[in-house]
Amino acid sequence: MAHTASDIAGMSLFTIYGERKYMSQNERVRFLSALSVLTDERDRTFCEMMFWTGCRPSEALALTARNIDLDERTVVIRSLKKRRELKGKHFRAVPLPGAFIERLDDVHELRALQSGSDRGVEARLWDFCRTTGWRRLRTVMDTAEITGVRASGRGLRHTYGVHAVITDVPETRIQIWLGHASLKTTAIYLNAVGPEDRIIARRMWNVGAL
Repeated sequence: MAHTASDIAGMSLFTIYGERKYMSQNERVRFLSALSVLTDERDRTFCEMMFWTGCRPSEALALTARNIDLDERTVVIRSLKKRRELKGKHFRAVPLPGAFIERLDDVHELRALQSGSDRGVEARLWDFCRTTGWRRLRTVMDTAEITGVRASGRGLRHTYGVHAVITDVPETRIQIWLGHASLKTTAIYLNAVGPEDRIIARRMWNVGAL
């Protein structure tokens, strides 16, 4: 079956006009610095969850205290895009940085929730809607001066995949962490270019110089 222009763009790190869908290394740094613009720490942890896991906004908003494993420093995410018999039943465990997991515990009082009633542990960590979540994310993107298609939740997801590739995370782990059904989907992140190409090439040059 022939693919339309939109189908081809959907399987690429670039739009049909050649616009990059993911943030560069410099933009990643600016995004993290811009998080301080959010005065509510819960808004910040929402944006950080997507940054550190590549999860979709709807997946982040579905998280509860039960989904955070403080000892193992992981988050268990329900993959919301699975279909048929796996719809709503597929989970993936994604590791989190120590500093972020500690901030999650402090801001959301996770240990208290996890040792309390079932009602508390099942309450969503972020009680706002996707539109509000998008506004919080847009505030950070605007402050970081990140624009275009990559200034979005999907842009963070693509950024996570590209960063994983250039830091030598095995392709099979990226597939699991992003919840891809097929490695064919994960493979698009092997096509990172621009500054990311230079990072990859630098490793090649260093090896060649030995």
